[in-house]
Order: sequence, then C-alpha cells, then structure tokens
Amino acid sequence: AATQRPVAQAALAETSGVASWKTLPSYMIYGSDDRNIPAAVMSFMAKRAHAVKTVVIEGASHALMVSHPDEVTSLIEDAAASVSQ
Repeated sequence: AATQRPVAQAALAETSGVASWKTLPSYMIYGSDDRNIPAAVMSFMAKRAHAVKTVVIEGASHALMVSHPDEVTSLIEDAAASVSQ
C-alpha cells in the first residue's frame, strides 16, 4: 500500500526559486468543498497565475485524483495537448 511520509523540515525552509506559474502556462482544478485549501484561495491562485483553464468540481474535497479521476485526467490531457502543438 502507498503511504505518505512526514514532511522533512528542510522542505519547509528551503527556498524554491522563481515561481514557475509566472512563466509557464498553468491549469487549475480544485473542489469547492476542499477543507485543506479553501476554494477562495484556489480561485485566487488560478487568477494570479492567469490559468489557461480552471475546473471547479462542485462538492468535491481535496483528493480529486481519487474522487474525480476522469476530470483530473481530462485536464492533464488538455494541458499536454497544448504543449504538443
């Protein structure tokens, strides 16, 4: 079974460099009922990044790849198709 390890302290203190959303096309998908990252925050991030496409799954929570795999796959395919043209 897959497990998640605790976050290392270095991951919280390490600088990340230039934000990729400033120079690369961004695609956003999130659930309207996410209790980890509020939908308003996700919406703000999508707008700030000038997301090419934003998908909001009504009633969904944080783990969209588990609860809504088809929608997540579709957005990934859209993003991949846009860079392969």
